[in-house]
Amino acid sequence: MPCRTGDGKALSRGEARRRALVDAAWTLFKERGIEATTLDEIISRAGGSRTTIYSAFGDKDGLIETAVGESCSAFAERMMEMLDDSSDPAAALTSLATDLVTHIWTPEAMRIFGSFLTEGDRFPQVIDAFMNNGPIRLERRLTAFLTAVRDSGRAPVADPAYAAKMFLDALHGDWLIGCLGGARTARDPASAETARWIRHVVAHTLDRPLDTASPPSPD
Repeated sequence: MPCRTGDGKALSRGEARRRALVDAAWTLFKERGIEATTLDEIISRAGGSRTTIYSAFGDKDGLIETAVGESCSAFAERMMEMLDDSSDPAAALTSLATDLVTHIWTPEAMRIFGSFLTEGDRFPQVIDAFMNNGPIRLERRLTAFLTAVRDSGRAPVADPAYAAKMFLDALHGDWLIGCLGGARTARDPASAETARWIRHVVAHTLDRPLDTASPPSPD
């Protein structure tokens, strides 16, 4: 069966080989980090050759940079879909916060960011791929969303750019601490505590009183 894109289109042989290499690099990076991932392991999983990798990506670092960038971009796209409708900004932000916490508070996500923390100084281009395709892109989209919310009169957001940054910083804070050594217990996205915490974050972001800013806590 031929490989296909997300919209069902068949990939050419070259595109399928490239996709296999990128997927293998991403999987190995998640398991082992940047430095411990080798070209031989990537080729063993995906097929192809060093010549193919050098031609398409330049070197191993270029391949991992591509894998990180594409994976982070896909993740950001899924998160940004929740901001397509600004008619109920509190509901949109609550959904975004809940989904973001659900995805980042996992052992895999914390292991990935742990690799960024320990290896980032040696592989700055990989960190740039992560930041530009993930957090920075999502922050820009959130700023645009909050600007539309303010301009439509749905919430008195004084500074959309600042509010977007504070929203994401609040959601990432515990995650970053956990990545430093695993001393903190991951949040349970389904817990009442997490729901209350998200309600406070949404209220602060929209400059609204807590009781009118977001859906009620499940308890």
